[in-house]
Amino acid sequence: MRVVHLIVGLLQSNCYILIDELTGQAGVIDPGGDAEQITRELTARDVELVAIFCTHGHPDHVAAADRLLQRTSADAVYMHPDEVAMLPRYVLPEIGEVQLPQLTEYKEGDEIGVGKLRLRVVHTPGHSPGSVCLAVDEEKILFTGDLIFAGGIGRTDLPGGNESQMRASLRRIAEQFPPDTVLYPGHGPQTTLADELSSNPWLVGLS
Repeated sequence: MRVVHLIVGLLQSNCYILIDELTGQAGVIDPGGDAEQITRELTARDVELVAIFCTHGHPDHVAAADRLLQRTSADAVYMHPDEVAMLPRYVLPEIGEVQLPQLTEYKEGDEIGVGKLRLRVVHTPGHSPGSVCLAVDEEKILFTGDLIFAGGIGRTDLPGGNESQMRASLRRIAEQFPPDTVLYPGHGPQTTLADELSSNPWLVGLS
């Protein structure tokens, strides 16, 4: 298994390509812009894109999703149903409104295959109603979207944000995942749950 990290779009969001090296299949997580760059990376690595995953619906995480769907072999763009309902309210001046005409809903506990890898959906509202984390349990990897960053957490003052839900989601991650879980956030560098539990002021004391 390999995780390729790209920084995309006007807001420099993290986009990840998750590759199952046994089968050559791949999934893209949070394509927030630069569809051409993502497509070039897929072509250079000679992998087959089978699915596109959105941790939430903010434009800086989904702006390139529809173009990727049209240009590649991917057959689905996944998003939580609570997030789909919010899409008309998500407009960033730098990006504008993003059109996502083809969406497949996924929810808590669903598992989506990328080759032999399984991505498990963990519903973590707070930053937005339908925010999710994506766990690859056998690899101790968690894609956290805008829930947890290295040293910080996502905002709760945007449409649909909720501070109490954010606290509950953070506690859930702290209690349910091993400390050595590697976290791949929506912005900034990767980290580990152990590091965040020991130094992130929003997570210290939650485990």
